[in-house]
Amino acid sequence: MPEGLAKKVEKALLEVLEMAICQNFKESSKFVRDHLSYVKKMRLAENPDGYAKYIAKKLIPDEISYNIRIEKVQTWYREELCTKLEKLYSLYYEISQEEKCEISKENVKGIIQELLNMSLTDD
Repeated sequence: MPEGLAKKVEKALLEVLEMAICQNFKESSKFVRDHLSYVKKMRLAENPDGYAKYIAKKLIPDEISYNIRIEKVQTWYREELCTKLEKLYSLYYEISQEEKCEISKENVKGIIQELLNMSLTDD
């Protein structure tokens, strides 16, 4: 996995948030809360790059999902926010399509524990 993957995703997320707020999205809106949540969780993750990859695969697992998201973005959003979302989803798609590699059992246990801890705090 390329070094700094989480930083790239965080930068793209923050650009999306900046544009959304510039376009008068309320700070309490679901759109802002969801994107902000990804940034916060990535910052708190034991393995931020792994979390970035998890989110990418969850949101854009394949080309069909990517195309659907891009179509919705182009329909629902305008100007720079549309461009920033397209950039973010393109990054997610690129990440989700990276070749899979074997993960050691210790790393798998750590990832599962991290996910369990997150799900307990999300409920």
